Amino acid sequence: MQIEELSRPLNAGFWCGTSWGHNVYYSETTAITLMLRVFNISHTNQDMPNPGSFQQQDTIMLRLSYRFLRKERAILRYGKPYSPSYRGEDLPNSFCDKYFENCDKKNCKIQSPNFPGMYPRNLTCYYHIRQTRVPEGKVALVSVYQRNPHLIYIKDHNVPHMSREKRLKVGASCHTIYDYLVAFDGNTTRSPVLAKLCKGGAPLSSLIASGPDLLLLFHASPYDFPFQDSPRRRTFGFELDVAVEFVDRESTAYVRKGSECEYQVNSQGQRSGYVQASAHSLLPNTTCTWRLLAGNTEIVWLYFLHYRHVNHPEMPKPAKCSNTLSIYNGDIPLGSDTNSSSLLLGRFCKPDRLPRVCSEVHAPGPYSAPCSPMESYVSARPAMTLALRYAAGTGPAHVEFLARYEFVDIRQWGDPTPDGGPCDRTFSVRPDRLFASPRDVFMFGRGGAKRLRCVYTFQVEPYQRVSLRILRSKMGTECNTVYRNSSRRYECSHAGESGHPAIKIREEPWPNVPAERACLCNVTNGRPFNLVSYTNTIHITFSVPYMSPTNDYDDYFFAGEYSVLEAPLEVTEGCNDTTRRLGGRYGNFTVGAGRGELCASLPRLIVATDASFLFMRVRGFAATEDNCEVASRINVYAAGAATPIASICPERRDVYTHIFSSGWEDYEFNFQYEEDPFSYQNTTSLSTTSLSTSSLSTTSFSTTSLSTTTTLSTTTLSTTTLSTSSFSTTSMTTFLEDYEEEGPKEPPQSRDLFVEYIGNYSGRFLVTWIGIWRPLKVPSLMPSGVDPCPHRCPDISACLPEELWCDGIPHCPSGSDEGAAACGLLATLPWVYLIAAGVLLLSLVSLFIAVVVHKRQSHTQKVVVAAATAAVNNGTGMKSNTQDLLIPPENDTW
Repeated sequence: MQIEELSRPLNAGFWCGTSWGHNVYYSETTAITLMLRVFNISHTNQDMPNPGSFQQQDTIMLRLSYRFLRKERAILRYGKPYSPSYRGEDLPNSFCDKYFENCDKKNCKIQSPNFPGMYPRNLTCYYHIRQTRVPEGKVALVSVYQRNPHLIYIKDHNVPHMSREKRLKVGASCHTIYDYLVAFDGNTTRSPVLAKLCKGGAPLSSLIASGPDLLLLFHASPYDFPFQDSPRRRTFGFELDVAVEFVDRESTAYVRKGSECEYQVNSQGQRSGYVQASAHSLLPNTTCTWRLLAGNTEIVWLYFLHYRHVNHPEMPKPAKCSNTLSIYNGDIPLGSDTNSSSLLLGRFCKPDRLPRVCSEVHAPGPYSAPCSPMESYVSARPAMTLALRYAAGTGPAHVEFLARYEFVDIRQWGDPTPDGGPCDRTFSVRPDRLFASPRDVFMFGRGGAKRLRCVYTFQVEPYQRVSLRILRSKMGTECNTVYRNSSRRYECSHAGESGHPAIKIREEPWPNVPAERACLCNVTNGRPFNLVSYTNTIHITFSVPYMSPTNDYDDYFFAGEYSVLEAPLEVTEGCNDTTRRLGGRYGNFTVGAGRGELCASLPRLIVATDASFLFMRVRGFAATEDNCEVASRINVYAAGAATPIASICPERRDVYTHIFSSGWEDYEFNFQYEEDPFSYQNTTSLSTTSLSTSSLSTTSFSTTSLSTTTTLSTTTLSTTTLSTSSFSTTSMTTFLEDYEEEGPKEPPQSRDLFVEYIGNYSGRFLVTWIGIWRPLKVPSLMPSGVDPCPHRCPDISACLPEELWCDGIPHCPSGSDEGAAACGLLATLPWVYLIAAGVLLLSLVSLFIAVVVHKRQSHTQKVVVAAATAAVNNGTGMKSNTQDLLIPPENDTW
């Protein structure tokens, strides 16, 4: 039997023998011709009859039915109206050759001739699929597949099919004489063969070409027995779907034609990337090798995002360990001995044994998880090699995996700090003089760490200083660097509170007295941060208290450089830390900048003695962000505090700012006098930069009461010391209890004051301090009627030392310690006037004495003259008229 269609060439193939079942033929044109031929071949040998000759006892029977169908109803061949199938373009001068182009935008269907019915005999069809539109940097991989087992059935023998086996046959199982389908990896039959298929009734996994061209060859034998199972279970022929995948040209999913499946990645080219199994089909006995080469100070980190073995059930079961993945610690070139167990990190062959997988690393949002070294593979050498061998090719089974590699820079600047953490470093004079935060991903959240703290110590000779220059830094999105013009300092936007990331620069000008020089978050290349140390040792603390699984060294980092400066001789000798550590009941010093003022520009520490608080008076006014135009500030800190309690704009005029030790206001609030007129209710609240004077009734002091007060001052001071010690113990106990209940808190601040001069505004500015206190009055220790605070400063509700009382220099803001009430009337007069009054009085006394002396001398002269005259008169016999008056009678009385 032959079937000829209108306008189509006649094939010399036949259907012969006995048919069975529901055999259907669908025409490709509008008319067909069916021819039935009976051959009568005579016997050539009487003993051996010809089996192909017609015998009289044979029955010739043909029965058929036909039907005319509208094309739109043939949806199995042409597809649904809303999704029509593209069946390719017919090639001229051929019976069934087809050409498909750019199937990424079309619903391409590769069908056997006359699908879904019987295909003609004795034919060979070529189906060429090609992708011409390819994005830049991509490679098009063309593939064919069929997931519906009922749409593929290619007879593998020219005999009736009584078997109902639903299985594809591949390779040598398909006889070359009969029907088969061959897939070529290219556009000619000289290209590598991806697979040879026959029979069917099972899904067909993807046959993927290694490029934009795929050629299918379908061959049908000249003869066939028309036979179909009943009831009908499958169609005749085949229909294959076409897919196009675009992969990166430089990715490991693409193997160039004519080249080995070997890849090499160098850390100088890219810091990280992905390794994946080939996305297209590979031939048997193919080995793909990935060599990851790092630098001398680097290691390789590899983790799998997914890994699975994919078996093709329609194909013959693969041999044991047909696909084997090996991971080596080091560089193992292709073709070398890769059986060294000392370098083997892992080998995986069986489907039930998989490598370590970090599947949630790139999960979106809060579902992302870190990948620790225990869940991945880390090389001990600057290289790692992966080798995947396909013993049976990718036809029966293949491996799908996606792994991410990263070259981890384990280099750290400086020398390890003794007894320090893994990233604590110490720097001295080095040739490079560079430093930076670690770039080891295992110290960050993405490598499994939750927090990070590195301390960088810069230590040079005692006669040297360190100059730091932070070039760039970043501490996440919640921390910003803020420049405070009021103090001319760089601070973090979160004020340096614990629990926030920050870069803190600090040093110890005196033992156990840390001074925070700056707090940084973000520094750009255009505006670096510069600083010169006060001492020969300075510390940088790089702290990230919390990290998410997505954070790494690109979110938290800093880099800078340092140099060594020679300290001036007068600073190292005449202005060392001992000289600049001040103590006592009171004192003063000058700060400033300018030529010859090196010591004045260095910080000072004032230590509170006798458990007292410090009251400091600084020339200048409180600085804000926009009220100070000079290029300097005087910052006053509680010793060890990070931020100043007062920032002063220096001023040459008689303008002063007053500062108290930390805790003075709390002390005033918690501790009050018992039966004292200066209780908390009568005391005005004081800030660190402004004072208001309280009114106080004038009290007169006699010399006796003053002496008594002086005698009792020592007892009063002792009582104060006991009270303060009790206060310190109670505060520390409360602090420890709060620590256990609510977590870490800042310890109580010191009463000592740290004074720092910043800037280059030339001048010298006086700073004075006094130790003040407000003692408790304990009735059992103090006698009745004794004042525990005899030298009171009502402006600040504090007690002054005795030696400052009436010393001629005002120490209270209002000058009440030098007033008439405190020192008497004479004390209220200036010394110049007192001296002038003394001189005037002395002059008057001298003048009075001179007048008296002069009068006495004049009277004496008159007496002498009178006596002379009397003598003359006596000599002449004359009697004086005044004799009776000068010599009284003897019998007269006074």
